[in-house]
Amino acid sequence: MLITVERRDSLLYVQLLERMALIALAAYIYNQSHIFKNLIKDELKITDKIGMIVFFSVVAIIGTYTGVNLEPYAIANTRPIGAIAAGYVGGPVVGIAVGLISGTHRYFIGGFTAFACGIAAIVEGITGALARRYSKDGAFSVRSGFIGAVVAECLQMLILLIFSRPLDDAVNLVTIIGLPMILINSFGVVIFINIIQNARNEYNILSAMQSQKALNIAKRTIGHMRKGLNKDTAKSVAEIIHEMSNNSGVFIGGKDGFLTYCGDEIDQETLSKSVQAYYKSPKYVVIKFISNNKEIFFICAPLFTSTNSFEGVIGLKVKSEKNINSYFWEFAKDLSEFLSTQIELYRLNNLAQEAFTAEFRALRAQIEPHFLFNALNTISSFCRTNPIRARELIIDLSNYFRQTLKRQEDFLSLKDELDFLQSYLSIEEARFGDRLKFIVDIPQNMLNMKVPAFILQPIVENSIKHGILPKLSGGSVLLKASCSQGGILFSVEDTGVGMKEERFKEVVNKWPGIGLKNVSERLKLLYGDQYKLNITTSFNEGTRVSFLIPKGGLINE
Repeated sequence: MLITVERRDSLLYVQLLERMALIALAAYIYNQSHIFKNLIKDELKITDKIGMIVFFSVVAIIGTYTGVNLEPYAIANTRPIGAIAAGYVGGPVVGIAVGLISGTHRYFIGGFTAFACGIAAIVEGITGALARRYSKDGAFSVRSGFIGAVVAECLQMLILLIFSRPLDDAVNLVTIIGLPMILINSFGVVIFINIIQNARNEYNILSAMQSQKALNIAKRTIGHMRKGLNKDTAKSVAEIIHEMSNNSGVFIGGKDGFLTYCGDEIDQETLSKSVQAYYKSPKYVVIKFISNNKEIFFICAPLFTSTNSFEGVIGLKVKSEKNINSYFWEFAKDLSEFLSTQIELYRLNNLAQEAFTAEFRALRAQIEPHFLFNALNTISSFCRTNPIRARELIIDLSNYFRQTLKRQEDFLSLKDELDFLQSYLSIEEARFGDRLKFIVDIPQNMLNMKVPAFILQPIVENSIKHGILPKLSGGSVLLKASCSQGGILFSVEDTGVGMKEERFKEVVNKWPGIGLKNVSERLKLLYGDQYKLNITTSFNEGTRVSFLIPKGGLINE
C-alpha cells in the first residue's frame, strides 16, 4: 500500500509538471503577443487590462481542464498560476477579475471542492497583486513572485480545509495535493514572471538603443538646425538621418511644404503631394502612395514646438506597415522631439538676438544725450566770456554729431573712435586749458581693428569730470591699448583725485552714474559677464578704468 501511495504521489508531480509546461508555453506566447507590447507601459489603459483579464482567464481555465482528476471528485491543477500571475503583472483589479472568472468556471464543474476552489482563485489573484506591491520598488522580482505564490497556495489549502465537506475527504485531498501544488505552481509562477521580466529588460535595452541612436543623430544635426529649417539645412539633416539610421529613405517638410528627400529612388512629386495632404491633420501616422507601380510607406512624425506650433514633418521610409514595431515608433518620436527642440532653440535664439540688439541700441541712445548735455554746458560757459571760442566749439560739436548720424554700425574702427573722442576733447580742453593733458598710446597696427561704437568717450569723460576737474592743479589722462593673452586690453588712467574706499565701493556696486554703467552693460551684453569694466583707484593719486575685448570679439577691416 505504501508503494502505491508513493507511486501515486510521484505520478502527480510528473503530471503537474507536464501541465506547468503548458503554462510556460503560454508565457512565451504572451511574451510575443501584441498584448504584451502594450503591457510594457507603466500606465495601463482599460483596453490593456481587459486584454490581460481575457488572456490570464484563458490560461487559468486551461489549467483547470488539464488538471489531474482525483477521487472523490476533485482536481489537482495549475489554475492558480493564471490567477497569481494576473495579479502580479496586472494588479489587484486584474487579479480579482481573473480569479472570479476562473473560480466561477471551476465552481460550475462541480465536486465537493467547487466552492472552496472558486473562493481560492480570487484570493490567489489578490495575493499575486500584494506580492508585486510589496516587492522592492514594485519591480518584477522572481523572489517576491515565488513567495507570493507559496503564500497563495498555502491559503488555497487552508480554504479547502475550511469550506470543503466532508472534512475527512478535504484533509485527505490536501495531504495528497498540498505539497505538489505548492511547489509546482510556485515554480510555474516563477517561470512566467522570469520570462516576462527578461522580455521587459530586452525591451528596455532596445528602447534605450533607439533613443541613443536618435540622440546621436540630434548631436550631428544641431549645427545645421541652428540656422533654422530651410531647404539647405533640411537636405543636410536628411542626409545625416539617412546615413546614421540606415533607413532606405528620409524626407523632411517645413511648415509651408515639402523641403527635401534622401534615399532610394522614388517619385518625389507624388511624395510632395502626399506630404501636402498630411498637413491637413499632422500627427504620428503612416502615409502610403504608389511610386513606379510600387506601394511606398512612410512613418510621419510631426515637428511641434512647446507652444504646439506646427513647424514641419519628418518621414522615415519602411517596407510595409507590418515592419513597423513599437521600437521604430519610439525612434521616430524621439527623433521628432529632438528636432522640434532644435527648431525651438533656433527661434528662441533669434528672439534673444533681437532683444540683445534692441537693448544694445537703447544703451547707446542713453550715452549720446548724456554727452550732448555736458557739451552744451561747456559751450554755454563760453558764450559770454569768449563767443568766438564758443562758435568754434559749436562747430566741433556739430561735426561730431554729423559723423554720429552717418554711422549706423554697432562697431567702428579704432581710428574712427579716436576721431570722435578728439571732437569731445576739443570741447573739454577749452574748459580745462593747461590743466588737462591727454595722451594716447595705441600702436598704429591696431587702428584698423573694430571696437564697439562709443565705448571710449564715456570712460575718458568720467576721468576728466571726476578725476581731473576736482583737482586744482589738473592732471593727465592716458588712453592705452595693448595686446594681452586674452585679446586687446584698453585702459584709461588719470592722475586725478582718486576715490576713498567708501566711494569706490559705491561706484562698483551701485554704478551711480550713467556713462560707466552703460559702457559696462554693453561690454557684458556683447562678450559676457566676465568682460565688464574693471576699476582700480588710489585716493589723491588717480583712477584706472580698464576692459578687455576678447580675441573672438575683434574684427579687422
